[in-house]
Amino acid sequence: MGTFGDFANQLRERIDIVDVVGTYVKLRRAGANWKGLCPFHREKTPSFMVSQTKQIFHCFGCHTGGDVFRFVELIEHVEWKDAVRLLAEKYGVPMPAFRPAHRDEETRDNKKTLYDINNIAVQYFAQNLQAALEEPSHPASLYCSRRSLDRASIEKFRLGLAPDEWNGFLQAAQKNGYSTETVLAAGLAVSHQSSSRIYDRFRSRIIFPIFDNVGRPVAFGGRVYLEGTANDQPKYINSPETSLYKKGQYLYGFHLAKEAIAREKVAILVEGYMDVIRAHQHGFPNTVASCGTALTTDQALALRRLCDKIVFVYDGDEAGQKAMLRGCEILLSHEFFISVVVLPDDHDPDSFLLKYGREAFARHIESALDFYEFFLQTALKRYGNQTVAAKAQAVDFLLPILQKVTNEITLHEYLARTAQALRVEEVALRKYVSRKQDAGKILSQQPIRTRLPQIPKLERYLLKLCVEREDLQYEILSRIRAEWLSNSIVQKWFSLCQERLLEGQRLDWASLISLCEDGEGEDACFLRALALDDSEPVDRIDPCVIENVAARLEREYIVRHAKNLKDLCRSLDEEGAQDEEKWKQTQAELTNYFARYKDVLKGLQPRPELWKEMGDGT
Repeated sequence: MGTFGDFANQLRERIDIVDVVGTYVKLRRAGANWKGLCPFHREKTPSFMVSQTKQIFHCFGCHTGGDVFRFVELIEHVEWKDAVRLLAEKYGVPMPAFRPAHRDEETRDNKKTLYDINNIAVQYFAQNLQAALEEPSHPASLYCSRRSLDRASIEKFRLGLAPDEWNGFLQAAQKNGYSTETVLAAGLAVSHQSSSRIYDRFRSRIIFPIFDNVGRPVAFGGRVYLEGTANDQPKYINSPETSLYKKGQYLYGFHLAKEAIAREKVAILVEGYMDVIRAHQHGFPNTVASCGTALTTDQALALRRLCDKIVFVYDGDEAGQKAMLRGCEILLSHEFFISVVVLPDDHDPDSFLLKYGREAFARHIESALDFYEFFLQTALKRYGNQTVAAKAQAVDFLLPILQKVTNEITLHEYLARTAQALRVEEVALRKYVSRKQDAGKILSQQPIRTRLPQIPKLERYLLKLCVEREDLQYEILSRIRAEWLSNSIVQKWFSLCQERLLEGQRLDWASLISLCEDGEGEDACFLRALALDDSEPVDRIDPCVIENVAARLEREYIVRHAKNLKDLCRSLDEEGAQDEEKWKQTQAELTNYFARYKDVLKGLQPRPELWKEMGDGT
């Protein structure tokens, strides 16, 4: 019986990272590697690389990278252990029983328990609703009838019913072996503050399960359905944040809509549960909801991996407009094309589709307004353009959008439209908007990306040889001393390679990267970038050049240290040689370095052509 880690290592060897990544990212051959647009940040020129031989990925733009499990973690928003399980299921690899988990796996096992109890809750609520639907006079059955919720939709979205009981689910969970503490941790029960009494969170409500991006239940929303419910009762209540669920993390219906979104390359974004269900009923399966909150970065990233167009169909009231405005700011940061559907007064997608049907809704989608035009007209209606103060208020209303536009041509167009609509000079408008920018930044300025440190090509390539040329490892690591290397990162990993070789351990990129404390830190980024660099193929190096390289590195090391000693002697002279013993010691050491330098030069042969470029540049 092995550990979960043992199983993960075996699974990693059986699957191909190019195959996995290729289901999310369009890849093309780029020498020995594969290249595509990074799914983790916006870019127009591909900088995302995947190595089939080394089974790693790395983005040279945002420096995100790792192995196949790390990719699935990031793309599906799941924990490492869940990524392993997902890939095992995808490739039909059965998971064996494992030894008891170590402490660092306990958290993952706790999350599995919460997923399991949430599944129990989905089944419990669904069974209650199915039983109620068998009785046409049951209030829940009448509610579903009034809202035109058919059985197909109820089953598709796994809707349920929380009965009018204080501890119905709590008892059901306990019968299935779950403790009260687990029910509380899942957010399915509440502990009364004063009496400490524990009871069900959801009672007398239609239940809308919320699923993560791969279809696992992580939270629940509950809506009142009984007529005459007291006014002090909120129409909706939702699960609290748990270790599985953070507000704004997931889109409602995404697990059902993602294939259609990827196929259509456009997502319809609505506000509520019923809006999503109604849209799917009427043939718009690429519809998702932001779960009653303004769109978040997590939600935008999930959509950006599948499409580049968003159609907002939010309520037309002020609250809906504010939510759209905040959502547009997020979407613009990820370079979406955005349009807005304006439904008739007092209608949301749910009520509009019920009254007017699919074709009328489709016409609205096809004739959707450019989002900026929508907000420009909204600003004119709200503030007008008759006074200087009104014009300034209108611009301030539009400012959050203008600040997020990164394309200079698009920005110019929006400013021209705004200037014309407000009857102001475009130059004056641009100056006004620029002054409002934080720290006077140019409107189209892109975020500054972290750069890898500049490392001499020779040293960088030498480390690559150590890892990839097994036939040269011993000669390189025994002939060259780490202290000869000028770059601290290369020096660190070169020393580590020497230690691993002495211990009889195998040198490969995966094992070295696994030693990095931070998978997104400078060391991990450097190693992945070096592993994917095929600009100078390692198989072109002849073993005879290693001695020459070693001599060059030693020579450069001597020059650096001799310069330091000369500087020290000069400073001692300027101080009046107060420490005569130290001065003599430094002079003797400097003399030894000059002698050593001459010896090294004697053994230095003319450089082979391949090393000429590498020796001096970075």
